Amino acid sequence: MIEPATVRYVSAALYVGWVVVLLGAVRLQRPTARCYCYPFVAVVAVGAAAVGLRGAGVGTIPVAAGTVDIPQLVGDYAAYPLLFGFAAFVAGASRRYVGLVVATIAVMRAAYDVANVFDGTVGLVGTVAILAGYALLAWLYFGPVAAAAARRSPRRELFYRKTRNLVLFVFGVLIAWAMLQLFGVLDPFTQAVTLEYIDFLLRVGFAGLVIANADTLVDEGDDAAADGPDGDGPTAGSDPDPGAAATAD
Repeated sequence: MIEPATVRYVSAALYVGWVVVLLGAVRLQRPTARCYCYPFVAVVAVGAAAVGLRGAGVGTIPVAAGTVDIPQLVGDYAAYPLLFGFAAFVAGASRRYVGLVVATIAVMRAAYDVANVFDGTVGLVGTVAILAGYALLAWLYFGPVAAAAARRSPRRELFYRKTRNLVLFVFGVLIAWAMLQLFGVLDPFTQAVTLEYIDFLLRVGFAGLVIANADTLVDEGDDAAADGPDGDGPTAGSDPDPGAAATAD
């Protein structure tokens, strides 16, 4: 059987290859759109380093009843808040909702670590927190964040739907994988292959999606400025004063 380390080395090589491809794609974008793309290329690069270190067995430490992979921890905490928060940003949601999305996904990731290394009640609480967090994310993305996106142009709303559907689908699959892994259903090889595939799809897929649609954010930049600080409507003074207009008449 192929060793998990070999799977991770192959995954790291694929990440590196895609970093080169994505950088080439970014160069084809307008300079004003590139600032939206580079953070996601960086996420793929960090993913390459993290999975390579894990393949080498670097940074794995025992904690309680399980182990924690420090490279995976760093890679996930760098990627998830950015990806999920950016989806809310694309919708033009308020800072309040963007922050809530970022906080929710961070708590979910921490809850997985808790469930992974602790047995009994503590581990169960971590598992419940993951499921509750996913339900909250779904409510946010299909509720207030979707409502904010509906006030944007059709192109930007479509971009939001693509990012939302990608992160929710892939993370839903990742949660299912985590449940199987926590209960010991997967053998080491299957566990390694499926995790690397899911992580790869999320990081590289999201980066490609952003690069392909970054011009939407540039073209619609004035729309965000026209909304208030919470993204819920025009700022005070952005419309003519009704009384002044009546006086002018």
